[in-house]
Amino acid sequence: MRSILFAGVVCLLAGCAEAPEHPPEPAGPPLFSAADSLAFLITESAGGLAAWEAMPVLRFDWVVERDSEEVFRVRHLWDRESGAYRVEYPVGEDSMLVAVFSVDDFDMEAPTGKAYLNGVPVDSTEMAARLRDAYERFINDSYWLLAPLKLFDPGVHRNMAPDSSDAESSVLRLTFENVGLTPGDRYWLRADSAGKLMSWSFLLESGGESHYAFMDFEYIRTPAGSLYVATRKQAAGRAILTQVFAADSLDRDIFLDPRPRL
Repeated sequence: MRSILFAGVVCLLAGCAEAPEHPPEPAGPPLFSAADSLAFLITESAGGLAAWEAMPVLRFDWVVERDSEEVFRVRHLWDRESGAYRVEYPVGEDSMLVAVFSVDDFDMEAPTGKAYLNGVPVDSTEMAARLRDAYERFINDSYWLLAPLKLFDPGVHRNMAPDSSDAESSVLRLTFENVGLTPGDRYWLRADSAGKLMSWSFLLESGGESHYAFMDFEYIRTPAGSLYVATRKQAAGRAILTQVFAADSLDRDIFLDPRPRL
């Protein structure tokens, strides 16, 4: 008995005990910062990235209201499987622009696609400018709808806004690096304790700034669950609507039609 105990003590001191099957992880920084954790909560509250990635087609309108009157509407159609995109919006008082391009490989320096005014191809000298304008509509308008699902995009920097949280909500500050068309923009997103967005404020690199409350949340069905997003952002005397329409299937010929159809 004494020899067995002695052998055990020697083995322990010599380090010959068996290693645990799963050794503990080394101490280090947390996997998520507080800002990442809040961003994850916001993303999940909006339905999560799996549901968004599963959406095959997105059809929505971006609408400006002033004093409860509609003053501008842009119609969007996105085939997310192929990257094909179609946008329609008024130009001047009596013309409608239709532009078709690919969002997957759009080049602002040498844009490709087609643009039409009232069903007629625009002149070759202005085609590139029209396509750039249409692509900017895609970037701007889709962000108003999908911002809570783009918090982990490459180039997005997340930080907690200091001295901005309270007992019911927290504020996520977003800055950007080599992403989008205006990387100097800054956003502050306020979310409740469940991650549901309550409002956002922004300061654009152009100098413009504003604050909008998030309202009229709606579910958008996808093959992998439902998205849950605000379809109305309200400011003093002004609102931005992002109205989503059901589009489970797609007639791909629509990307060949120069006439307004959405």
